Amino acid sequence: VRLQGIDTPETVKENTPVERWGSEANDYTRQFLEASNWRVRLEIDGESVDRYGRHLAFLWHDGRVLNEELVQQGFARAKTDFDYSRSMKKRLRAAQLQAQAEHRGIWSESRAPLKKSQNRPLQ
Repeated sequence: VRLQGIDTPETVKENTPVERWGSEANDYTRQFLEASNWRVRLEIDGESVDRYGRHLAFLWHDGRVLNEELVQQGFARAKTDFDYSRSMKKRLRAAQLQAQAEHRGIWSESRAPLKKSQNRPLQ
């Protein structure tokens, strides 16, 4: 399953080096899943399969959406040119504007990773 509506830096693309902030995006995703005890809800919204045959979904746990949180932390960019709900596009745009305003992750001026204390607690 691929996370719908976002684009994270590359970490596993063949013949491509790991991109800046990719490892942080992976770590945040793992923490989200561990905090949920690996019990999450997948929500299909709009197109369910991308042009590469990958299944697309928004990943929810306890009222939180991983896709949105990755954007809010600055570990992903919102991709609103695809087929999914206006309400989720609005949420992702707002998360990206917040990350940009706060210079988080990919939007940071220093380009140095955020300190753990700056990340939103997962619990």
